[in-house]
Amino acid sequence: MEIREASALVTGAGRGIGRAVSLALAREGANITAVSRSAAELDELVGEIEASGGRGLAFAGDLRDSSVPPGAVSAAVEHFGGLHILVNNAGVGAFAPVAETADEDWDRVIGTNLTAVFRMTRAALPHLFHQGGHVFMISSLAGTNPIPGMAAYCASKAALDHFSACLMLEVRHRGVKVITLAPGSVDTDFAGASRGPDSSWMLTPEDVARAVVDLLRVRDGAHLSRVEMRPARPEKR
Repeated sequence: MEIREASALVTGAGRGIGRAVSLALAREGANITAVSRSAAELDELVGEIEASGGRGLAFAGDLRDSSVPPGAVSAAVEHFGGLHILVNNAGVGAFAPVAETADEDWDRVIGTNLTAVFRMTRAALPHLFHQGGHVFMISSLAGTNPIPGMAAYCASKAALDHFSACLMLEVRHRGVKVITLAPGSVDTDFAGASRGPDSSWMLTPEDVARAVVDLLRVRDGAHLSRVEMRPARPEKR
């Protein structure tokens, strides 16, 4: 698709992968609606986009609030005249064995990683149907690879993968591409202590952002519905 002047909404845009995707799309000329819980991080991001000649809009809110997804979509459409690209990136984790996982942690992970994606996508679809577009689901290899101590996160990403596949089959005849992008280890704050003293072996947020841009350039008649990314040379333990 033509990225320049396209309207793109990115969740979890304040840091990590979401920030990198927002900046990469802005460099290609897209207009960015950046969604995150942190207004300060969004203001910094939008300032950087606008300083480089781009256009950005900050929309702060917790995606678990059912009013935030439709509100963010409405803001993007009103400010930029439509919506062409949705990047469902926001995600959280809970790091504990199942026996020690609290209800609130389970609800926080499922609410952010799955329910909020459903609500955001549902709000965006009428606009994407109207003018065509792309929905990116930033999933994880954890959706297909069980990890002890991360059951809530793995379950949320496995469910996201299936949600994405169902959605892809429902909307591909209406001019909307749904792309699940599943990276492995990415050097972000989410990785925490698992990065170890040397994180140079890991994927970077910019690697994922570059993949999003490249996938937008696939010709209209071809649909890469799922892409997995891994570090080229994983860490030796």
